[in-house]
Amino acid sequence: MNQNNSYGAPQLGYFLDYQRHWLQALDLLKYQLQTKKGNGSKKGNRHFNTLEMFYYEKLEESFEQLESEEYFNTRIANNLFYGLKEFVAVPYTLPKSNLGLRRYKFMTLPMRVLYYAVGLYLLKLSDEYLKDYKLHKQRIYAKHGGNLYFKANKLELNFDSICYQSHYKDFRKRLRQEIKGDPQHKVVIYLDIEHYFDELSIPSLLDLLAERVKPSIQAEMRYDETTQAQIVSFFDFMSGGTSGIPQSNNNVISDFIGHLFLVFGDLFLDDELRKHGDSVDSYTIIRYVDDIYISIAFREQDNDLREPFLNSLAPRISDCLYENLGLRLNPKTRLFDLGKEKDRDELEKQLKKVSQGIEIADEENKEPPTDKVTNIFRLLEKLKSSSIDPHFQEQRELEGLEGEMLKEVYDEKVQEMLRKSTNTSRLKQIFDGFDFELVNAYPLPIIILILEYDDAKKEVQKKFEKFLRSKKDLTSRDIDLTLTYLCQTQFAQKVLIKPLKQNPQMKKIMEFFEDSSLSKLKGYYGLRADQISKIAEPNVTEQIRLRVLCEQKGEYSVALNHLLNEIHAICYILDEKSIDSEEYRANKVAKFLRNQKVSHVTYAKIRNLSDRRNKSPVPHADPIAWAVTKDEYMNYRSHVGDCLKHLEQAIEDFQPPAWEEAKQHYTKKLESIPCVQKGYIKIDGNNAKVVIVLAAESVEIIEELAEIDREINLKFHPRYFFVEYEPSEDYLELEGFECFYSTCP
Repeated sequence: MNQNNSYGAPQLGYFLDYQRHWLQALDLLKYQLQTKKGNGSKKGNRHFNTLEMFYYEKLEESFEQLESEEYFNTRIANNLFYGLKEFVAVPYTLPKSNLGLRRYKFMTLPMRVLYYAVGLYLLKLSDEYLKDYKLHKQRIYAKHGGNLYFKANKLELNFDSICYQSHYKDFRKRLRQEIKGDPQHKVVIYLDIEHYFDELSIPSLLDLLAERVKPSIQAEMRYDETTQAQIVSFFDFMSGGTSGIPQSNNNVISDFIGHLFLVFGDLFLDDELRKHGDSVDSYTIIRYVDDIYISIAFREQDNDLREPFLNSLAPRISDCLYENLGLRLNPKTRLFDLGKEKDRDELEKQLKKVSQGIEIADEENKEPPTDKVTNIFRLLEKLKSSSIDPHFQEQRELEGLEGEMLKEVYDEKVQEMLRKSTNTSRLKQIFDGFDFELVNAYPLPIIILILEYDDAKKEVQKKFEKFLRSKKDLTSRDIDLTLTYLCQTQFAQKVLIKPLKQNPQMKKIMEFFEDSSLSKLKGYYGLRADQISKIAEPNVTEQIRLRVLCEQKGEYSVALNHLLNEIHAICYILDEKSIDSEEYRANKVAKFLRNQKVSHVTYAKIRNLSDRRNKSPVPHADPIAWAVTKDEYMNYRSHVGDCLKHLEQAIEDFQPPAWEEAKQHYTKKLESIPCVQKGYIKIDGNNAKVVIVLAAESVEIIEELAEIDREINLKFHPRYFFVEYEPSEDYLELEGFECFYSTCP
């Protein structure tokens, strides 16, 4: 089957498919929510008790709305989402160790599904290439926080495909194998990439895919310059004009994209290491997303070559990653000589410390549960007696290896031990007089201890809640602590949401969180969905896209230019004049607005908008041109909104060309292509599925038909044609289809 979504480029509908990408993205998110809640014999998974997942769970009734093909056609495929308030990624920061900060994104439900859909497109595109990559598994062992894959075009969903635990354990187990045996002639290099998720270049990733993926697959999936430009634009929109990919809780697609980019890094490093086969006996690249270890074994007789080789290897690796991927190594990068006991011990300690955000017990810790519980109590007592500010890593032993012991609370046998009355009493004693500021040392494990193993009176829990309520002017650590507690208590303490709403970076997020319906999010300038669909022609949505991207970058002179084009394009649609759009200039817009009895103030502002554009630096070099300020731009934009409110009745009354006219026009176009035998159409509201049966098929014929399809869609928007080309009508399911064209007798 040859499929053509018939959207004139540039639009996401050019390459993104409703069935293969959008619906399966929804299935992925629904499966995550199902795993969070548990079902049947399976209990809910604490890993999914996060702000975003609670928010999506509250909006489960909205999934039916998102599942409709009309929603996809009228918001996603035509790029209208760029101008809709329901598609938002709000930035906020969460703490890292040693006062570091990590940029996060809170995605609204439609934005998360759209991000998943684009990610699944990249997953399918790279599927065969990744299978070939795995043939290098003798030298490369790479894992990430999931294992998404397609089987016969169906996304396979299971616990391991969306959760990191087993994959991280496998990574750590494989790395530990390198220490065992005879390590005398072996070294391990740890590579730490600086700000990896923030620096990952989407344009570079897309260029690498274009270079490595088979041309036939690219052609089938419409992976060309148009698609690449649309994907780059989407990531720009989602990131607010910054680089990288979004980090957010339970984001298995970001984990995949982060893994995919470094697949190419693995292969670049593999090529670099293979150049030096005369110095190296064997090597293995072991990676979990951006945590990279390279284990290198030397031949005993070549021991004198080892030192000069290693001295030159680190800068070669640094150059390799920067020149090919634009990635930089940070000072945490180091070499472990396993022939030296000190280095071997240091590496073993590093492996006991899991990456931040990985909440699992150490599977190599063979201590009995009673000893683990004793160690947990000892560490809590040590922390309680500490007078050291827990924010400063270099002064705090708990942040080091000892602190990892607290993660043994995830061990089920340890949990059983902690439930014994003697242990709950001891916990209560430890938390009596405890400085809860110290919970920042390890928020989730300590909060679990407070919640799960407090006595029936919940005295410790009440004291901790009082501590959280006392917080004013929240820092990122206060926000993290409050959110962690709320997520572990199912957001039962609503009073703790209030200080979050008062925080500048969390205010908008909490407004989304408390809104339990997408319908309250008014779309494009407050118009209803059915009104928006009437004016969302490609010329309009393209100007919306460009305007929004310029707004995000603070390029207000350019944004003003697109704002002008946007309102002119809408007026052109509603005016229904039989003239070319290029001839529909400012004077025609002014006349139309006068006829619509738009208010004098709004009329003057829209008229002045054209004049102001001509005196900005964008259209041409004018000696008296000056840049548009943000305040000036926002004023003009608000008047465009007022203008559309005045035009609401005109939009309501506007009737696009009818289906019968569309079919007649389509028939005339198909008559010019001799190999077309039949055309079938199935109309569903504002959309139609079309099947074209061909006597012969070639790239040239398909391109000619695709051009007709694009022309038809542009002319008869908002009616959309989704077209398939078939070599025969045998075996086709044509129930409900009408034959509107035939050359057969």
